[in-house]
Amino acid sequence: MAYIPDNPDLYDFMSGVKYLNFIADVFGISAAERAEKIRKYADLFELTADLSQPISAYSHGMKQKLALISAWLHAPKLIVMDEPFVGLDPKSSHLLKEMMREHCEAGGAIFFSTHVLEVAEKLCDKVAIIKQGRLIKVGTMEEVKGDDSLEEVFLELEAE
Repeated sequence: MAYIPDNPDLYDFMSGVKYLNFIADVFGISAAERAEKIRKYADLFELTADLSQPISAYSHGMKQKLALISAWLHAPKLIVMDEPFVGLDPKSSHLLKEMMREHCEAGGAIFFSTHVLEVAEKLCDKVAIIKQGRLIKVGTMEEVKGDDSLEEVFLELEAE
């Protein structure tokens, strides 16, 4: 399992590449595999040139990208993300959506929270709506929204 918070608190004293190597060490990823995956994901997220910089110099979006790369390094079956698109530029957001689809198509699962209901509607197979810490509606996207948009259903449930 991998967890990505909405505000990634990473080890600011490390460089990006040292952080990714630390994560790879934790999960026992071989030197060859880690080098390949770090190169692949850093290139995809256009972070390669910044990996030698200390994380303390990274913007929120760069830290988010680094957290995403660290999650994908060890190919977990389950990825839990809290507002994963916060701080990402449109290109990186699009890339993340593709990665999420590919992960699920390969048999993995992703559980993520979002306040952007259009994203949930486009990406999710199943959805849960929580109000004041209580689960008030859960099911497949079609079961939950029916002929309405997810936003309309959410607003209606919120008004109750």
